[in-house]
Amino acid sequence: MDDGNVNDFGQQPQDNCGDTLRRQVLLRMLSKFEMGLARQPIDLDYFEFTCRQELYLCNALSRHFNVPAEILQALDEFFKAVKECLELTNVHITANTVPGAMGRPMLDVDRDSIEELLELDLPVPCISKMLGVSRRTLFRRLKEFDLSARRYSVIDDDELDNVVRQIKDEMPTAGYRMVKGRLRSNGIIVQWRRVAASLHRVDSVGILSRLAGLGCIIRRTYSVRGPLSLWHVDTNHKLIRYNIVLFGAVDGYSRKVMCLSAATNNLASTAFSAFKKATERHGIPSRVRGDQGVENVDIARFMFSVRGTNRGSFMSGKSVHNQRIERLWRDVRTCVTSKYYNMLRSLEWDQLLDVSSTEDLFCVHMVFLPKLERDLEHFVEDIEQPENIEDIEEPDIDWDIATDHDGEMEGAIVVPEIECPLSEEQSEGVQSYIQDNDPVTPARELYLLCREYLFGTG
Repeated sequence: MDDGNVNDFGQQPQDNCGDTLRRQVLLRMLSKFEMGLARQPIDLDYFEFTCRQELYLCNALSRHFNVPAEILQALDEFFKAVKECLELTNVHITANTVPGAMGRPMLDVDRDSIEELLELDLPVPCISKMLGVSRRTLFRRLKEFDLSARRYSVIDDDELDNVVRQIKDEMPTAGYRMVKGRLRSNGIIVQWRRVAASLHRVDSVGILSRLAGLGCIIRRTYSVRGPLSLWHVDTNHKLIRYNIVLFGAVDGYSRKVMCLSAATNNLASTAFSAFKKATERHGIPSRVRGDQGVENVDIARFMFSVRGTNRGSFMSGKSVHNQRIERLWRDVRTCVTSKYYNMLRSLEWDQLLDVSSTEDLFCVHMVFLPKLERDLEHFVEDIEQPENIEDIEEPDIDWDIATDHDGEMEGAIVVPEIECPLSEEQSEGVQSYIQDNDPVTPARELYLLCREYLFGTG
């Protein structure tokens, strides 16, 4: 056999593979930069993300195939230049100084500001950045003012176990983080190790079952500049069988839940109403990431009118790429909606609920929707904890599809609205009846009472 011929284990196929892969990577990089330059004004956030991504890819590729050093050097220099430009546009907070009798001027950090930030339970590195001082200076001020960044509740193990047991009764699938969040919302602040120890005492079997079902997901690297840079919005259809749709929005930087609500339809006006309330409370984001569903049309129109077009004000794509909000839906399903789904399914299995019956669905909405709304509010309170700084900088923005979506929406899900089968007077009577019995009557029994009342009036 001629040595120059290519065989199954020869070097030539690897060389061809390397050339092909290298060409694809470089063409992909060129296409991204051309796309960025076509957007006016220039979006430095886009170039920072693209440079970081391409540098990582090229460095990984260079360990296996030959990548010209000139390309790596040029890409690295361009990345540094973009970061310098972004650094110039960022606002740096610097504390005021107070001149003293001798030595360097003292940084002016007042006690009230520190106490307010400590009340928010922010970590020390975050507080020091917000005040414009170093960590050492902040610790000195804490000592001077007799303040502590760690203030834990006085509660013994038996009392803690009783509270954790109550939480597990309400949320059987809740893990360490959700239990700690519920404790915090109830005014009980304890260390992670105490929460873990209590859960092992109260629910050791549940912990083992959850560990057995854990999977591993490798996430893409993503970063945004700060709060309100990017919101992720989506609708959740896990309860759509019962004409119940959830709408949620999450801030990509802090993972803060901006809104989380339930409705009996997925109209664009309903989704926009929830989104608008969130913007009135938290501010208008620079960009919004959502899927291509018809329920997002009004949100997209609002973002284009407020923030402008041709800059990714509303980025549409597949829901599976919307990591931030998809992660929220997982937690919502685990801690909230699974309970309602199982309860409603059991009513179906017992032939007490017919999803094709308008009257039955009306009773479901009358009884379960207010309870679901309350549970969603408690859920948001439980998870509203400051993230560690290292956790904040690992999200997943999809700049590749940061284009304005236009045209027909395909595969849209339409949730028909349930008309009230009662008169206004009868409807008020049902609501009053439910409110009187709600605190003491289980939801299943309350549904049956409502159903009996409804069919009795018919």
